[in-house]
Amino acid sequence: MLTRRAVALGLLAGALLCAITPYNDNKIGATTLAGNQFPVGALFVLFLLAVPVNALLRRFAVRFVFTRPELLTVWILILVASGIPSSGLMRFLLPHLAAPQYLSNSTNNLEARVWGSLPPAFRLTDKAAADAFYVGYPRGAEHIPWEAWWQPLLAWGAFGMCFFTVTFCLASLLRRQWIENEKFVFPLVSLPLLLTESPPSFLHSRPLWLGLGVTSVLHSLNGLHQLYPTVPTVPLTFSLEGILTTPPWNQLGNLPVNVYPLVIGLTYLLATEVAFSLWFFFLFHKAEILLATLNNWYAPGSLGSPAERQFSALQGFGGAVALLCWTLWMARRHLASFWRATRDDPSELLSPRATLLGLGLGYLGMGLWLYVATVPPYLIAVSLLTITLSLVTISWLVTQAGTLFTIPSGMTIDSVGGVLGTQGATPGAWYMVQRAECIFYRDTRELLLAEVLTGAKLAEAGGFPVRALFKAMLAAVLLSVGVSLVASLWLPYHHGGANSLANAWTYRTGPLRPLNLAGSLATTPLPLVPSNALHILGGFTGVFSLLLLRARVGFGLHPIGFIGASVYSGWMLWFSVLLGWLAKIIILRLGGLGVYRAALPFFLGLILGDVLNAVIWIVLGALTGVGYAILPQ
Repeated sequence: MLTRRAVALGLLAGALLCAITPYNDNKIGATTLAGNQFPVGALFVLFLLAVPVNALLRRFAVRFVFTRPELLTVWILILVASGIPSSGLMRFLLPHLAAPQYLSNSTNNLEARVWGSLPPAFRLTDKAAADAFYVGYPRGAEHIPWEAWWQPLLAWGAFGMCFFTVTFCLASLLRRQWIENEKFVFPLVSLPLLLTESPPSFLHSRPLWLGLGVTSVLHSLNGLHQLYPTVPTVPLTFSLEGILTTPPWNQLGNLPVNVYPLVIGLTYLLATEVAFSLWFFFLFHKAEILLATLNNWYAPGSLGSPAERQFSALQGFGGAVALLCWTLWMARRHLASFWRATRDDPSELLSPRATLLGLGLGYLGMGLWLYVATVPPYLIAVSLLTITLSLVTISWLVTQAGTLFTIPSGMTIDSVGGVLGTQGATPGAWYMVQRAECIFYRDTRELLLAEVLTGAKLAEAGGFPVRALFKAMLAAVLLSVGVSLVASLWLPYHHGGANSLANAWTYRTGPLRPLNLAGSLATTPLPLVPSNALHILGGFTGVFSLLLLRARVGFGLHPIGFIGASVYSGWMLWFSVLLGWLAKIIILRLGGLGVYRAALPFFLGLILGDVLNAVIWIVLGALTGVGYAILPQ
């Protein structure tokens, strides 16, 4: 059962992490406390309670020892709260509200070309408050100008409320199908479950401490090198772009080779065909670029999506549509019973009636909001579809493959503008769609839907009621929104403005991209290119065929890596996934299942070592002002 102290402790710890995350991430530039679906802050608190705190309680106050359900409750509440001050909301919301006023000038003329005719409620209209957000107030006059912010926050808060309503309702709709019927593996819960054993017996394994020791030596050397350059370093990142400088290889784009022990450890837990897919499709995507270069095929960059090329963004969009269709088909009996249900089921997050009503109102609210924002109906329909694709596909990747983080490759501007052109909507309408996507799901490292489903999975393992957990998770999200808002506004206004902070992408590059794109559409609209629909069809056909082959004949190539192969997460993680897959293959073939199990603690040590070292260097970064990032930023 859920206890009051566990809920209170989870809410308190989540709020504390939300309060310090903006400063750590954007002022110091240390490892992000969240930044992915396996946040180091949440796991560190769980480790602290499960190991040293519980050891002391067993010795001096046995009746106060934290039970497994309590420990899991704390971890879940921090998990759902931790993304809000980061990429889950505030990292993009506030800069995108202040950016139009500050970044527009007489040279780029973005006000007249893009946002000047939009309803004022959708931006920060106070020029002085927008400028101060970026350049700060004079010393002694620092403050948060709440009077300037309340109107845009309420306007965007309405969309956010609808978006999060849809998120929780989709979690309620998918919970039984993915957890009980299809039995998704949820690889990211393996270590939390082991830590909450009473006591955690795997901590006595020598291979675990060997893995933890390896990561500690690596990060100690590299972290100290940041502070004292004479200390030797062990490079964990490298780029092949510096080697492949002659045609056609110089057209391959981003080719980083990054070693993340945590990702290697997580990959060891995956099914081999899933791990293979995650790195294979990255190289497959590069092979597509190479083929296009050799044949001199037109392969421009993507429009608004994070994908490298337009064709890969369109393929990713088609693949996501295929995955959504497959998900609906696999869940058809569950959805039919859900629709016909007349009585409440306390084993669900929400009652069937509340779930369906929430989905209807959430989608209706987002649609009406976009309509008020001057977006035409056809674009609203595709935008709502893209939202659904992002929620479902990213959650499927996280719960099936334990992906540390991933980003949707196909966005509305690519799927609609790249095929039908952009003449059907004004630049302002395109800007509003782009801005909503950027804020809520374009670059979401911590997707709330995946975290809520993870919480539901752990509720099953911990044996506590999922309905009560839902209420606690909702409280955690609401509390984190309030705390994160204050902390995220306080940072630039009290530290010399966003221009002086470490994260230029968050405050300038990210908000400027949709502004510039919409501005270019004002002078050069995109034409109709029907042939681009073939890329969408190709992505749809490829993913659906692989899913069907796996279901019918057990074909080994899993399509799970295809959707995110061409985006930032694919670039950053592919090599570490390859190393984890290779280690598992070699161990299984040489030693069999027995050796695989014996080696498992070592790979768990790699995961735990990265987490503990990340927290140590976060603390040292706060003391020294020099950040050392262990995980992808």
